[in-house]
Amino acid sequence: MRKLILSVLLVCSSMSISAQSFDWGVKVNVGSPNVSLDDLKNLDKSGHNVGDLLEVKDATLNWQLGLFARLKLLGFYIQPEAMFSNSKSELKYNDVIGEVKINKVDVPVMLGKRFLKIFRVNAGPVFSLKLSQDIKGIKNAADEISANYKNATVGLQYGVGLDISMISVDLRVEKGLQSISDEFKIAGRTFSADQRLDQVMLAIGIRF
Repeated sequence: MRKLILSVLLVCSSMSISAQSFDWGVKVNVGSPNVSLDDLKNLDKSGHNVGDLLEVKDATLNWQLGLFARLKLLGFYIQPEAMFSNSKSELKYNDVIGEVKINKVDVPVMLGKRFLKIFRVNAGPVFSLKLSQDIKGIKNAADEISANYKNATVGLQYGVGLDISMISVDLRVEKGLQSISDEFKIAGRTFSADQRLDQVMLAIGIRF
């Protein structure tokens, strides 16, 4: 995944040399994530499902800060981005509650089309690389709490945008194409689940 992200950035950088138009800028995103949890199973030591319920609360509003470039070619544009992202959510099992904080870098690569010089539509993959995770108990913390979050995942982003002078505004939806974590351990139980992070994001950027 690291090599793939570096390759995408390298290709986009080389394209800027021959691009008809090239812009870059800084942007900040505010997201409202929704954590979907499917195929939930509580496994005992022998691997059998014992039917207890684990809750994963939706993450609070998260933020992203980073850079973007826009390469205009043949009536379309390619917009690679590098965004530092921070999010927080909760795990709950009976009366045990844990808090999960994740720092990661998101690299969306959007393909878009501009209309009437100000309106845009775009879509593309987003590659996520985990930088760090912090899991701790916030209620009955003596119980063991842990989760195996993946180092790299791929998702999909799509949305619309407006360009007004140097200001760019984007509204996007992100859909998780991979589970971000396959296993949780809390209060002596091991849970297997398909956990995906979907979110709606509002972004404001300044182009140079």
